[in-house]
Amino acid sequence: MKKIALLSASSLLLLSLFSFQPREADAAAYFTDIPTHHRAFEEITYLSQSNILSNDYSSKFGPDEAMTRGHAASMIGEAVQLSGTPTNSRFTDVTSTNPASGYIESSVARGIIKGYSDGTFKPDKTLNRGEMAVLISRAFGYNSNTTTAAANELITKGISKGVGKGNFGTSQLMKRGDFAIFLTRAINAQFREGAAPLQSTPMYVNVAGDDSLNFRTGPTTDYMAIKKIFKGYPVEVFYKVGDWVYMKADNAYGFVHSAYLSSSQPSVSNVKDPVDLAPPPVIGGAPGIAGGASISGQTIIIDPGHGGKDGGSSALGLQEKEITLDVSLRTQKYFAKTPLKVSYTRTTDTFPSLPGRVSFAKQQKGNLFVSVHANAGGGTGTETYYYAAGTNPYEKESKALAIYMQKRMLEAWGLKDRGVKNKSLHVTRENSMPAVLLELGFIDTTKDNSYLKSPVYREAMAKAIVLGTLDYYYNYEGRKDVQSLYAEFGTSPSPRYH
Repeated sequence: MKKIALLSASSLLLLSLFSFQPREADAAAYFTDIPTHHRAFEEITYLSQSNILSNDYSSKFGPDEAMTRGHAASMIGEAVQLSGTPTNSRFTDVTSTNPASGYIESSVARGIIKGYSDGTFKPDKTLNRGEMAVLISRAFGYNSNTTTAAANELITKGISKGVGKGNFGTSQLMKRGDFAIFLTRAINAQFREGAAPLQSTPMYVNVAGDDSLNFRTGPTTDYMAIKKIFKGYPVEVFYKVGDWVYMKADNAYGFVHSAYLSSSQPSVSNVKDPVDLAPPPVIGGAPGIAGGASISGQTIIIDPGHGGKDGGSSALGLQEKEITLDVSLRTQKYFAKTPLKVSYTRTTDTFPSLPGRVSFAKQQKGNLFVSVHANAGGGTGTETYYYAAGTNPYEKESKALAIYMQKRMLEAWGLKDRGVKNKSLHVTRENSMPAVLLELGFIDTTKDNSYLKSPVYREAMAKAIVLGTLDYYYNYEGRKDVQSLYAEFGTSPSPRYH
């Protein structure tokens, strides 16, 4: 059996992301300062399943407090399965009475954390973000030698986005809540955002006889087993977390112990299919929305822009109102493959007023609002708008919907990515539901116009709008019945981008 090293094969990972459902006993459920809408709730809940959390209070986590070297050693040590048995360490200020002493000694022996020249460890000294990046790099085998390199590695892997404008904030205080987020993302790629594709190595399950291997949601036996996998079954391995590996098997993602994998397929007369033990938990559900909720009964409002007396922009033989109506109505057959209901603000060449479109959406008791437009002004590319103020209370939901719509539209046409933008537009500002406005492309630019003109590309864009809707419900709201719908479209859920 071959020992698993750093992974270098060329297979790319398309993450199948799931929303996480906390168990009643999970620590995040009883931390009084970590309500379900807290930015780190999912990550803290995930870590709590395997006692990876380390804090000084019985009922609080202290997400905005500074992360200390001792707590960091404990959490990283537990995450990568180092020994936490209390011990008299090599440091004068860390004895066996310190709860972190075992992890500190193990982390130093592994080269993850270093002591000071005066023979101390300073377990209560706080970390900054740059020091955190180096610790995670060492613990997970990234081997970045400098703070800058480690910070860039975390950004590339989707573990951290930095603090804005290309700045990682290396000297800023490392808060405990942020540390929990970054550590969770280092462990489980399903939590990452904007990550570069992962490479995989093909391997095989190698257990004794008729035994099976538990495929778990995390890298210890404390995590839930979602499948049993049998000898000889092929898997895709992405990276190591201590003695465990993160991998794909049977279209699911999770962890197994590396001791039960082989680089060559073991001899077996019949390779059994995996047995499902539980649905994979969903990661990324919106605060306050049960991840198990169904999309049945949800109503999507599609708003073909302009119409009637308002032709919108026109150029190179096309008129905007015709494009928006045609693309919008093409979504009908795709929505018909789902339990979603769809209503259109117009289905012919009429002109509903802007207030009328909003009123219609509210009368239909819409759950999402998507306005379809074509751009003008001599530019090129695709962009999506939402509004983060005004009377619409669904700012976060609107932004998430915009992100997933934008990603799918870029896949469909491959035009320049002009991004997701916050702008005050009547139909997004005045609505009472998550609302976005799509600008498919520029009608007055030859390249974009060729896409807007083509029935084939209009069809692809209609499909993209429906897939963007599904991605929002799947990745943001964690709706349990969405995953199976992707097979109807010959595709998979998008990665988690929000």
